Amino acid sequence: MSPHAPASLAPTRIDPVAASASEIIGGPLGRHTGPLRRAARSAWQPAASVLVGLSSLTVALGFLQKGHCFTEGWNNPDQFWHACYTDLPVSSGLGHAMPYLSGSPHLDQPLVSGVVMWLVGLVVPDGSVRMQQQWYFALWAVLITVIVMALVLVTAASVPRAPWRAAHVALSPVLVLVGLISVDLLGVLLASIALWAWGRNKLYLAGIFMGLAISARSYPLVLLVAIGLLGVRSGRLRAWARFAGTALVTLVVVSLPFLVVNMGGLLSVYRTWWRGTPSYGSLWMVSGLLGHGLASRLNLLVLLGWLAALVVGALFTFSMDRRPAVAEVSLVMLVIVVLTGKAIPPQAGIWLLPLIALVALTWRDHLIWAGFEATYFVSVWLYIAGLTPPGRGMPSALYAVFTLLRVVAWVYLLVQVWRTAWSRPPASSSELVEQEPAEPELDGQDLDGQDLVEPDLVEPDLVEPDLVEPELDGQDLDGQESVDLALVEEVDPLAGPMAGAPDQVIVRIS
Repeated sequence: MSPHAPASLAPTRIDPVAASASEIIGGPLGRHTGPLRRAARSAWQPAASVLVGLSSLTVALGFLQKGHCFTEGWNNPDQFWHACYTDLPVSSGLGHAMPYLSGSPHLDQPLVSGVVMWLVGLVVPDGSVRMQQQWYFALWAVLITVIVMALVLVTAASVPRAPWRAAHVALSPVLVLVGLISVDLLGVLLASIALWAWGRNKLYLAGIFMGLAISARSYPLVLLVAIGLLGVRSGRLRAWARFAGTALVTLVVVSLPFLVVNMGGLLSVYRTWWRGTPSYGSLWMVSGLLGHGLASRLNLLVLLGWLAALVVGALFTFSMDRRPAVAEVSLVMLVIVVLTGKAIPPQAGIWLLPLIALVALTWRDHLIWAGFEATYFVSVWLYIAGLTPPGRGMPSALYAVFTLLRVVAWVYLLVQVWRTAWSRPPASSSELVEQEPAEPELDGQDLDGQDLVEPDLVEPDLVEPDLVEPELDGQDLDGQESVDLALVEEVDPLAGPMAGAPDQVIVRIS
């Protein structure tokens, strides 16, 4: 491998699937490629530009996949037979009444998502139901295209030494199938911006976007907890507390006006969830289909799932010889929370896409998982379609099989991430890592960092080594003993305040 072309910048050199796919556009990166090491920090921008453009084509394919319903209307059971169902057109009939206010129609969406859906609905002209549906879906297609472009850009910026990883977002088959089903991508973008800001030591900015993300979708809570566990291991709880506190304040500030005016309307989505029964894709629904209903204990099982995610996340965080990455812990915990939830909707896969990119999953593993997602995508619509004229759709037993196979695919992702973290060698204080300076600001304040040199060679399994000073915002870190961090190697591009910090809590499993 040429020292001028780190593997992290050349996925076609280390990923057989990427190398094979590159043949249609010139083939893998050559041995005599010009020097890249001095441009490692800025090289992500050209790659991000290419992927941003390609992502629009991915969304366009998703629009074509919904083409039958766009032309003929979203009617039952036709929309299920043609696998073009989407939640979005249903909201085109909301009119101009703002949701969450007294007397407004109920909207089964968290606050930020619901408000954005209402704002898009204001642009829809009056007309027939079909015309309104077409307008609403078309507007959302444009908006989601912009959201996906921004998501690709943020993902590439989060790993500037390996920007091509963002292709896992831009070119994923999962995005084609489910990107236009719901507004979930809005929450995914907000959460990804929060992770990027945390990785750049912008704690308050990260907290603001994390609070907005939780207001749009509930799953970013898992990311917040995952960073907290890593904060415990690294001794950076004060930084995490500022991050989490800002997220909480943002959540309260955004929600407070609606809580005062109509608390019931704002909390109705969460009450509906609490009272809900096992739904499509969940293990608990499969249990019911097999004659072992668990509806009476469903909420307890879901809460135990969150507890299991916390326990497994803590084990994963504290037992590794080298501290795992933020995205790795987040993905492991998120998989457990999703698989123990009341429902695993088809669009749940897009929650994982940025994390899959950030953990550097191979394209082989991505496509294996995406294949099972696509199989389930077809099976769930055939099963639902068969509920209207019984006997014509997919039998419940076969649907249960495809659901379980999808669960196995999610567990496969968890195992692959765990194996990658487990095989990573422990950090050695005797290994000098020369690298470029860290980000020049921390919450708007300058860091007294020294000029460092960029590495000539980056190991394939390491991402953007970082060194940090043993101070955060000019304050000592909870009185912990100072160490020479110039010899500590950081492999997590989203470590942020934890970069280079010595471990404070490690659990040895014999």
